[in-house]
Formats: sequence, structure tokens, C-alpha cells
Amino acid sequence: MMSYRFRTLLLAGALAGGPAALQAQERPLANSLSDEACVARDRDDVVVRVGIPIEKQLMCAGKESGSISYAAIPALPTGEARNAALLAAFEASRPGQIARGRLDCKPAQWVGDALALPCRARSGGWPTLVLAREANGLLTVVDGPASTFPALAAAVGATVEGSRPQQVQQLQTLWGEPVVLASAADVDRLSALLRDARIANGEGKYAVAEDLFRQALDVHTRLFSENDTRAAEIMMDLALNVSNQRRPDEAAALFRRAEPIMQRSANAADRARLATALGYDAANRGDFTNALAQARTAAEIWGQVATGTGAGADAINSSPTALVTLAKAETAMALNLVAQMAIRQGDPVSAYAAASESLGIFDATPGLPRRMRTDILTTLGQVSVAQGRLSAAETYLRLALDQRHKISGEGAATLRIRTLLGRAYETEGMHSSAIIAYRDALKAAKALPRDAMVLTTEDLIPFAAAVSGYAKTLSDPKEQQGLYAEAFDAFQLVRSPTVDRTIGQAAARLSAANPAIADLLRQTQDQERARDFARSRLAAEQALPDGERSSEVEDELKTAITEGDKKVLALRTKLTGDFPDYAAMAEGRPMQLDELRSRIREGEGIVSFLVGRSRSFVQLVRRDGVYIAEATGTEAELRDAVTALRRSLEIQGGSINEFDMARSHQLYRDLFAGIAPHMAGLDHLSFVPTGPLASLPFALLITEAPKTGRYEDAAWLARRAAIAHSPSLQAFYTLRTTRPAKTPDRPLLAFGDPILATPTRASAAASGTALAQLGGTCRQDAPMPPELLKALASLPDTAAEVRNVARVLGADDGNLFLGSRASEANLRQQDLSRYRVLYMATHGLLPGELKCQGEPGLVLTPPTTPAQSRAEDGLLEASEVASLSLNADLVVLSACNTATGGSRFGGESLSGLSEAFFHAGARNMLISHWQVPSAATASLMSNLFTSLGPQMASGSSDALRAAQLTMIGRAQTAHPFFWAAFVVMGDGAASTAPAASEAAE
Repeated sequence: MMSYRFRTLLLAGALAGGPAALQAQERPLANSLSDEACVARDRDDVVVRVGIPIEKQLMCAGKESGSISYAAIPALPTGEARNAALLAAFEASRPGQIARGRLDCKPAQWVGDALALPCRARSGGWPTLVLAREANGLLTVVDGPASTFPALAAAVGATVEGSRPQQVQQLQTLWGEPVVLASAADVDRLSALLRDARIANGEGKYAVAEDLFRQALDVHTRLFSENDTRAAEIMMDLALNVSNQRRPDEAAALFRRAEPIMQRSANAADRARLATALGYDAANRGDFTNALAQARTAAEIWGQVATGTGAGADAINSSPTALVTLAKAETAMALNLVAQMAIRQGDPVSAYAAASESLGIFDATPGLPRRMRTDILTTLGQVSVAQGRLSAAETYLRLALDQRHKISGEGAATLRIRTLLGRAYETEGMHSSAIIAYRDALKAAKALPRDAMVLTTEDLIPFAAAVSGYAKTLSDPKEQQGLYAEAFDAFQLVRSPTVDRTIGQAAARLSAANPAIADLLRQTQDQERARDFARSRLAAEQALPDGERSSEVEDELKTAITEGDKKVLALRTKLTGDFPDYAAMAEGRPMQLDELRSRIREGEGIVSFLVGRSRSFVQLVRRDGVYIAEATGTEAELRDAVTALRRSLEIQGGSINEFDMARSHQLYRDLFAGIAPHMAGLDHLSFVPTGPLASLPFALLITEAPKTGRYEDAAWLARRAAIAHSPSLQAFYTLRTTRPAKTPDRPLLAFGDPILATPTRASAAASGTALAQLGGTCRQDAPMPPELLKALASLPDTAAEVRNVARVLGADDGNLFLGSRASEANLRQQDLSRYRVLYMATHGLLPGELKCQGEPGLVLTPPTTPAQSRAEDGLLEASEVASLSLNADLVVLSACNTATGGSRFGGESLSGLSEAFFHAGARNMLISHWQVPSAATASLMSNLFTSLGPQMASGSSDALRAAQLTMIGRAQTAHPFFWAAFVVMGDGAASTAPAASEAAE
């Protein structure tokens, strides 16, 4: 996973200072044009220089708004030469160079005898005024938002004449355009949002960072415009953030908004930043050729800016020191990206050249953040692995690990280096060394909260490979089991970004509804931000030359970090203790292997996967052991296989495609050949699929080579075992561990046949048009417009489907909500805890089918007029589901639109939706992967609920299997199109199963 690194230097510079102590001396200044009281406050975090006043902060309305700095300069000439001499002195001074490094400024002008530079802050884009004035050989330089003009003038001893409107006009004359007079509170809010967002992004807390970036963009757009370069810069921050979360479509939409703005910019640095961002995004998408080209473009432009040549000449000549440093830093990081992409392209020679040049630039440029150096060293380690130089790789990576750990502790970046070290050992066949390296990484990973855990499948696969390889050298089964048990942690840490996002949104809605949870979360986030801010300040302080570093400041920051860690841990412990249900959903809890095995019955197995770009692994957990083996097939190959099988399940020209039985059998062998001996004798299988496998109903795999072309003769996996799917190993464990507090007393509550399009419009074309409309709509927190849902195809056959299930279960018609009654409002009015079965026969919408929609949802009858809230708009989203109070043995989602064509399926979205239902109190779910003709659905459901019985005496997976076998036995319904669409999500157990403690005995 690629990190968004551009603007690192600016961030470090912004963090180099911190809030001054309250007891520092203050001097009143004039009020700002926003009528905020402003003072000059002594800074207590800088070195006092002999003969020079102590530097100060400009504070307005209690907010840090600017700076006041000083420099001793030679006496200036009098007369006409004075202004030119003052400008030259300013440019040569340390305060002047610092200001130039942070700001983009127009040509110098004059306010009385004071030099005036109308600028915009590079970080945030604020109109920032710089004033400089000399008196008795002392140069005073001040800067602050345009609204602080009177206070800035007072700070340098200049006189500003006229009324407030006249002063505003004077500012507009300086800028040559209208100027936004934002208050100190506005400036502080936007600056804090961007600072905290970039820190969170650097720590791998992508969901937190995304929320902060979106808030920052809203604030910036309100104050300025969404069409200026600073807005585009925030859009690129946000685009890379969602790209890191593997949401490429959303990232592409943001880049489409930002790119034209940045391309029009006269500042070469803006185009360089765009190229860098596009490079990282392309790398996240696996388009390494494009990523390499963008990285080279960025390095070339930054190199021109750094040397004052080409398009960057004007910018560099206007700032001879600070911008040079920035440009060199960005050049180094662009070259580092070039090296990473060259590795991906199989060109280690070019990669080594680029990474070495990057390190050379860094080492020759004082004052750069040390974390940059760890990134470059990490890349050199990867290059050395590609070159087969293990000793060099180990040296680079251990040096990077040591330095990074000192900077940010055991965070996301440190974990990544640990896994790269393990990968290096595994590449050279040093399995035991790789396992040792991964032990440390996994131990640290399990201690991190969910929102900071960024180990990907690609990070974990080398560990599985090392374990699998080393196990082959062992002859003692007990030793093999001990080794396989270590790898269990890797499999349970695999998470889908789609599922994580759904859980995050559900958790956010739940916390918003509970003030006590919201308060604890707010305290935790505040403490985390303060601690992470201290870490960034410490990194910036340690990057200073030795003569400028302060051991006192470093010690204070280290203490603040330690204390912050303690406070965060205490708050998280309290959250878990006071609200265990919420914490279980939002945070998750790593299990011990023995805990899981104690919940598995004899004859039962749980299968999970690591599916990667170049190799894949499968794990089987039984009550009596755990086994790991390599599976045949990369992520792309498995996606192709699933896509091909799903196409065999489509109706074309009014008829069903032939099902590719040979390919089904081959996929079974590819996935399970390595663990096949240990699957023998198992009659219950639970699968925890990931990636493309999440859209595969495993029951349709064929375990033996087909001997005839008859579907009823095939050795379907459904013949061998009852099958359930689970969103995660933790979800399976939780469902097996939790027992309902009371038994539901009513058999069925059903919703179906929502009023959508009229039957004449209920065609595939009409539904496709409706989805296209949905795709262009961005409602964010607003209710869903009813006209969009009404454009979806109607589902009249679901009424008969629901009535048939009610007949089998002996349910009252009053519990069937069809047509106009199938509304979200009616659903919320029911006591959902009283029903054994909740049946939803309706469309499902996936993330991405609605612009800005990040979670799946179920469509109900929309209101006749626009809803006032999302609670009644007709789209029941996963985050809303999680807040319901269910007690259902089974939730059925029938007619869900979970296959959108091509290679894009909705399996992972179903997993996220299932997690929400499980949190709400469901114990099992029955979900359809495609819409089945009404007659086949009626037959399947009749058989399934007949097998289950009103008291749900048999397990849901057993009941589904029995219903499927009945249909397989009939030639007219043996094609898997008719019987394989439905899968059980959960643990598949019967409601009368023994308690967890009893099952373990």
C-alpha cells in the first residue's frame, strides 16, 4: 500500500513550533479586521539570541495566528535606496527565508516605510500578509492572515490610517483582487484539520484522515473556492487517502476535479505535486508502468524547481533557500517512488540508481525530516532483495527499522518495515529467520486499534510462505502444528476494506446515538491527535542541525508521547469495559487459536484464505488441528475463474448458459489440493472468503472430475458437506460464543414487493438507467431522493415468495409487509426482537452504485414525498441495520442485486452487510448472489423452511443443503443457477445448539 508523502517538508515545518506556555509574556496589539483581540506572546520553544528580542507568536482570539521574528542587519542607506536595501536585507535574513519557504508571494509593495508582501500560505492557501520594518539595525518580520493587518502593522511599528473599510480596500489594492478576511478561528480550524488529517494519514489511520480531509475541504470551499489550487491540493490529499483504502473509483473522481486546476497553475510545484499523487494512485491500482512515468515526471519538475531552471526558475529565484530545500526533498521522494516502481517492473538496476540518488539528495540537504530517510533506506532494502543481496537488504532494513521506531514507535510504517524484513528472508529461503521477523510484526499488529492496522494480504503472504516452507522440513506432526498455529494470526488479520468501511460507518452511527460512547471516542481521538502531534514535532526537532536542536524540548516531547500512550490505553480500556458490544464491533479482538478450536464441533472445519498478487494460501482449522498449504492461483487468476463461473450462471437470449463443470472442478483442486487429505470426513464447512472468492458460492464447486455432462450426476461440494460463509474468523467465533437472552415468540416478519417502477418499466434497461442515475447522485448525509429508488425495477414475484414462506412457517398475514406497507418507517415500528426469521425480498445496492455511497443497503418502498431523514427514506443502509435490535435465528436477503456485471461482484459488500446484521442480533443470514426465477426460489425456500421447521431445530446450513440436494436431484433444476445462488452467512448452527461452554467440553 502506497503512502501519500508529498508536502512532508511543509508539514514538518508547520509542526516545528507548538503552542506557547500560558505564562509567557504578552503585549497587546491592535484588533484584527474581524474584531478579534490580538497580542504578541513570547515563545518559550526557541533559543534566545544575545541582543535580539525573543521571537513571538501573534495570538488573536486566543488562537495562534502568525509569527513575529527578528534579525540584526547592517545599517540601511537613506533616501531612495532604502527600500531596495530593506528588501535585500529581508531576503537574506533567516525570518525572510522562513517566510518565503511557507508562502507564495506577489512582488513587494510598501505600507508607509514597511515592506509588504501579499502572499498565500502553501499549506492551506490563506491570504497571508508579511510586513518587515527596520529600526536601529533591528529587522522585525511579521506574518499573519490578511484580517490581522492592523495587528501586524502595530507589531512592526508601522501606522495604518483610515477606517475599517479603507483598510480592507488597502488590502485589496495590495493583492490586486478581493481578499477573504477569515477570522483566526477559521484559520485555526482549517490548519488544525489539515495537520491532523496528514498526521493520521501518515499513521495509517485512513478512515480518521478521510473524515478530517473532507471537513477541511468543506471549510476551504466555504471560505474560498473549490476551484483554486489549494482546494485541489486538499482534493489530492483526499484522493490518495481513498486510493490507499482501495477505492479507486472514488479516487479517480477526485483526481478528475483536481487535475485541471493543478494543470492551469502557473506554479511548477503544483504540477509536480499532481504527478506525484497520480503516481502513488497508479501504484495502488497496480498500474506500475503509469506510476513509474508519473514519478519520473514529478522528479524532473521538482529537479527544475530545485535548480532554478525550466518552468520552476521564477519560483526558485524568488526564494533561494526554503523553496530549494522543499524542492530537493520532494525530488528525493519522487525518485524514491521511481525506485519502487522500477522494482515492480523488474528493473533493479534503475531502481538502485534512483534510490541512491534519492539518498544522496537527502544526505546533502540539512534539515529534512528523518522519516524521509527511513523511507529511502526501506526502498534500498527492497532493491537489494530484488538484486539478491540479502546482507545489504538486511543492513538497510534494520537501519530503517531502528530509525523509524525512534520516530513513531510501533506504528504502521514500522510494521511495514518489519514485514519487508521478513519478506527479504523468505525470498532467500531463510524460513526460520522470516518467521522470527514476522513474530515481532504480528505481536505489534495485534496491539494496534482497528483504524491503525494496515497490514495487507501482500504483507502477510510471505509469512504464510515461510511457515509452509519450513513445515515441509519437519517430520514431527506436533512441531508442524505448533508452526501452523503461529500462522493463524496472519489469517485472522486479513480484512476487506469494504467490510472495514461498512463497520466503521456503522460504528460511527452507533456512537452518534450514544452520548457516552461519543464522549469516550472524542476523548480518545483528542489524546491520539495530541500524542501524534507530539511525535511529529519530535521528528521535526530531531531533523534540525545539532546547533539548533534543544534537548529540553525533545525530552518534553518524549514525555508527552509516553503520557499520551498511557491516556489512550486507559480510554480504550474504559470503552471496552463500559461498552463491550460496541467495542467488539468497532475494534475487534484478535483470538487465540485454541479459543476458536473450542467452538468447532467434530466433523466441522473452517477454511480461510490469503489471496495475493503473485501467490495464495489456504488454511483449514479443525477441532483437532490446523493446516496451511499454498493454493494455486493469483488474485487475478482466481478473479478470472470466478468471473467465468458466474457467467455460466447468467441468462442470455432467454436461456441459461452451460455451466463449466470442468472449470469448477479445476478451481476446487486449485484451492484445496494442499489441504484435501485433512478435509476428509468433514461434513460441515465454513468458509471465510476474501477478494474474488467472496463472490463464489462454494457449494457449486465440483470435488471430482465430471464423468458425464449431467448436472445431477456431478460431485458438487454441497453433496459432501453443509456449507456456511462467514465475514471473518472473529465473526464465526462471536456467533458461536454468544447465546440469545430470550427466545423469539413469532415465526416470521417479512418485507417484499416494494413499490418501485411500474411493471411496464420494470425491465433490465430501466433498472440499468436507474442505477446510472444513482451513480451520478451524491447525497452524502442527506436522505435518498424517492424518485431514484422508484426508478428501480419492481419485484412483483417476491410477494408470492414471501407468502409461500409464511405458509410453511405458519406465520400470520399481518406480519407480511408488501407493496406500500414495505416501508422503512414500518420496519422501524416493529418489535424486531420477537421474530425468529426476518425476510427481506428486495434489491440490494452496493457501494459505488450510488456516488459517495460507501456502504451497502436494502431498498424498501420509498416515501411519496422527499423524506426528512435517512431513517425513513427507503434505503436501509448497513450502518442503520447495526442500530436495530434483532433476535433472529435467520435473516433472509432475497433478490439482492449483488452482481453488477463484468468482474465486479458484491461478495465483500455482503460480508459488510452481514457484519451489521450480526451486530444487530442476527445469528445467521441467507443471502442470494443473483436473482433466481420465482418458481425455483419458491421451491428452494419451501424445502429449506420445511427442513428447519418453526422452531429452527436443524442448522441453517444443513437446511439449505437439504433443499439444494432436492433440487440437484431433479434434472430440470440441477443446473446450479437454480440452487446455488443462496448462501448461509454465519456459523450455520442450529438455534438449539449447546452453549459455547458446553460445546467446548
